[in-house]
Amino acid sequence: MSITSKIKSNLMSPHELQYLNYRKKSVETKTILLEGTHGRGIEGHIFSLAAELLKNYPDYKFFIAVRDLEKVPTMFAKHCIKHMSRQYLYYLATAEILINDTSFWAFFHKRPEQKYYLFWHGTPLKCLGKATEVQGYGNVQRNLASADMVFVNNTFTKDRLAEDFGISEIVNNEFVVAPSPRNSALFDTSNVVKGRYVYMPTWRDDKQDISELKNHLKKLELGLKEGEELFVKLHPYEADNLNINEMNLKHIKEFPENQEVYHFLATAEKLVTDYSSIMFDFSVTKRPVILFTYDQEEYESTRGMYFSTKELPFEQVKTVGDLLAVLREESSENFQELNQCFNPLDTADGTKEVVAFLLKDQTTMTQIQRYPQWNGKENVLIYAYKFDNNGITNSLLNLLEKVDLKKRNYILTWPDGLITKEREEVIRQLPKGVHTFIESGKTQASLTELLQTFAYMAELPAVKETVAKMYRRDFDRIYPNLKIADFIHYPGYDRSYAVWTWALKSLGIKTMIFVHTDMEKEFAINPALKKKVIFEAYRNADHVVCVSKSIGEKIKQLVPEAKVTIMNVFLNPERIRQLANKPLPEQIPQRLLQDFSDDRIKVFINIGRFSKQKGLDRLITAFEGVLDPNTRLVIIGSYGPEETAIRQLVKDSIRTEDIYLFSQLPAPYNLLKAADCFVFSSRYEGFGMVVFEALAVGTPVIMTAVPETVEALAGQDAALIVENSTEGILEGMEKFLQGKEKSVEFDFERQNRRSIQLFKELLEY
Repeated sequence: MSITSKIKSNLMSPHELQYLNYRKKSVETKTILLEGTHGRGIEGHIFSLAAELLKNYPDYKFFIAVRDLEKVPTMFAKHCIKHMSRQYLYYLATAEILINDTSFWAFFHKRPEQKYYLFWHGTPLKCLGKATEVQGYGNVQRNLASADMVFVNNTFTKDRLAEDFGISEIVNNEFVVAPSPRNSALFDTSNVVKGRYVYMPTWRDDKQDISELKNHLKKLELGLKEGEELFVKLHPYEADNLNINEMNLKHIKEFPENQEVYHFLATAEKLVTDYSSIMFDFSVTKRPVILFTYDQEEYESTRGMYFSTKELPFEQVKTVGDLLAVLREESSENFQELNQCFNPLDTADGTKEVVAFLLKDQTTMTQIQRYPQWNGKENVLIYAYKFDNNGITNSLLNLLEKVDLKKRNYILTWPDGLITKEREEVIRQLPKGVHTFIESGKTQASLTELLQTFAYMAELPAVKETVAKMYRRDFDRIYPNLKIADFIHYPGYDRSYAVWTWALKSLGIKTMIFVHTDMEKEFAINPALKKKVIFEAYRNADHVVCVSKSIGEKIKQLVPEAKVTIMNVFLNPERIRQLANKPLPEQIPQRLLQDFSDDRIKVFINIGRFSKQKGLDRLITAFEGVLDPNTRLVIIGSYGPEETAIRQLVKDSIRTEDIYLFSQLPAPYNLLKAADCFVFSSRYEGFGMVVFEALAVGTPVIMTAVPETVEALAGQDAALIVENSTEGILEGMEKFLQGKEKSVEFDFERQNRRSIQLFKELLEY
């Protein structure tokens, strides 16, 4: 990609640049910006809060962001501004108080002088955030963290949001359990209309079958009688998919656009829904709620739920006929227990109490409860890249297994969507107590800052402070209210995060970067790394952690100013042994399974990236020279630039029938254990993690004399070390076949004790 193309792909949109410019202006006191569902309308919390402001707070100036100015209630006509207009961007950047019921877009960056109050849109029945996916919710997580206060009306919702959006314990803000503003309207019983029903199905993540919904409505139309009417209200995200007025129905009606949702809902005799949080809200009326769950099995199989609808005191039906019958039955439900759990503080005066709490810092009769999120421990942010199936990832996972999670909060971060589906399981299996915070949105930069950054990354003349200022500002946008004490660039390669090691220091953040390999050789084969950028990180980071003494000595020669610490990576033999005991993958050919069980056949194995560094080309050549035909070679690659070349070498090999090549096996330790010998063929390494994984499962090791890995053996005679060449690898394989393998005993605990003590000292330095 050319420099011009890169600039175009990273340049902010005009409205983002406008917002960035408006952030330079002064914050306007007693000015409030309200926004609901990204400007799709004025209803629920936003309507109730705005109505209270209009009635009782004339000294405050407030604006409501909406997409369609022609459909706003008359009472708010003078207070509405078009969503994403210049006026909207101005007040998003300058209003003293910001109120939302969902989230602002990813470019939003709350200023210290602003106060952000997020009123969550209902009690969740469907699983949220981490309870349903590993990533994809980064901007919602960021908004919840950015808010000074997140308002909910029960502790169940508080706990679910805090835990499943990953802000519990690490974010310095508050959850507030208070009356639901939108539920205040539901306490009005003066206008209930007998025979008026409201149908409000949930949003199905774009999976709603509109034709099925139409069929249901047509059947209901035939069954409804004179004096009965059913108003249909779809979720705001899919309301445009169905026009009921075009269906020419008599009893089925479109929800009135000119009436606020909760005020109209207060007039309904009964509510029909399925899995929507509206069921909990309507329960304050103590009028019937009917769950029309015709697709329950399919829905629950694709969308997790915190608890079954069977646990709720509502009538449930699966056919239109049963729904019609229940609509006409007398209700016998008792909502007392449910309301005590999910609506304990709601009253007719709830909105008034909440606004007084916000603007006058006072409560009335209701006991509003505040719950700080941060546990007060130091937050350590670790950039982990993509969690590729390699030694760097495994060493990080081992580190997280060994560190004291009670003393500090360890937070892993990566750009939203970066991790492949195949590797998401790694995140799900992180030790309990390890946090994740997803980076969302592209870097917020002016054109000048972007040009300076591209110049710097290309090793051209650039103003470093301009680059640093951009990264510091964006760091605050990405990780609001996290109060990061330490930043660790664990992979050590990525240029942008390398800049963080020195740019963040002026914020009082200690920084650390790891070196896992011989970087001089890495620079020679990978020009994209940019030596000057990486060396600048080494020069300025508080700690440059090298995984071997020889790597550390080389870094000291290349960058004398670097504060180098030698720390071997963490080893976790128990984890490897546990994974090694799992059944072999289904994709293993029957012939290889027979080879594993045949004592006459010896199986050599190699695990590593498809890269020149790993020496797979010379391993294949060496295997071709093995005289014994009763030998096999298994290569398990993960990713890398040499994959096509290696596959071609295997295809063209004179022993192609005896070579098994696999790609992207998530945890191949069962194959490693089943093999007779592991061959470490690397040309150079930082540590050679897989050597020690082989030792952990009791598989003999042949290894090239890579100094860093030989050093890591710490004098223990646990592997057959050979010359670092094709001839050396062949010689080692022949020696193994002659019965000259080494003992596989290795003292893992001694190395780990030293490493964990060093890591502790680095964080306390």
